[in-house]
Amino acid sequence: MMIVLANTKGGVGKSTLAVHIAIWLYDQGLSVALVDADKQQSSSQWIVEVEPNLTVMTVTTPDECLAVTQELKRNHDAVVGDGPGGLDDLSRTLLLLADLALFPISPSILDLRSVSQATEVLRFAQAINGGRPQGRLILNKMRKRDTISRELLKAAPELGLEMAKTVIRDLQAYRDAAQQGTVVTRMRRKGKEAAGEIDVLCHELLSPLLQQLIVRRSSTQSKEVANG
Repeated sequence: MMIVLANTKGGVGKSTLAVHIAIWLYDQGLSVALVDADKQQSSSQWIVEVEPNLTVMTVTTPDECLAVTQELKRNHDAVVGDGPGGLDDLSRTLLLLADLALFPISPSILDLRSVSQATEVLRFAQAINGGRPQGRLILNKMRKRDTISRELLKAAPELGLEMAKTVIRDLQAYRDAAQQGTVVTRMRRKGKEAAGEIDVLCHELLSPLLQQLIVRRSSTQSKEVANG
C-alpha cells in the first residue's frame, strides 16, 4: 500500500505527518519505505535519525519517482510519499501511484484556496485509476483559540474532500521531536498528548488498508503452503 502526503503549498506539515505515519506503520511491524520528493528533503533527513532500519529514497523527477516507487512497493508492505510543495508532474506521479492521498491543511487563508487545486489533481488521478487513490483532508496545526482555526473547522466540510475526523493540533511536542531526531510516539510522557493524536489519526485512516494487507498476506501464505 502507498500513502502520499500532498498539497499545493509548503508549510502545512506534510513532512511532519509523513515521518510520523511512516514510523507508526514501522512500529506496527510492517516493512516501510519513505519516498521524499520534496526539494527540502526534510522528511528523509529526519526519518534517518529516527529509524535507520527504515528504507529511505529521494527522487527529483517523475521518471525517477515512478521507477523507485514501483520497486519499493514490490518489496515493502507500505510506502509513504512526501510530495513537493506544489502539484507539478512529480506530485501527480506520486498521486497516480497512491492508494491513499492525504492533504494536510493548516489555519491559513492561503491553505483554504489551495484545496480546490489539490482536489482537481486528485480527481485526475482517480479518473485514470478507476477511483484510486482515496483522498482525505487533514486539519493540521490547529489552535483552539485561533479565529482562523475556528473558521477552518466550519469551512472544511465544504472544501470538496472528505475530512479526517481526527484533528492534529499545534503542539510543542512536534517541534521538540524534530529537534531531538525522534517522533512524538516514541517520546513517552513528553509526547503523550501528541502521540495520542497521531495514533488515533493513523487508526482512522490506515485501518482499512492494514486489513487489506493482512488479507493479502494470508492469501499469499496459503498459496505457499499449498504449493509447498
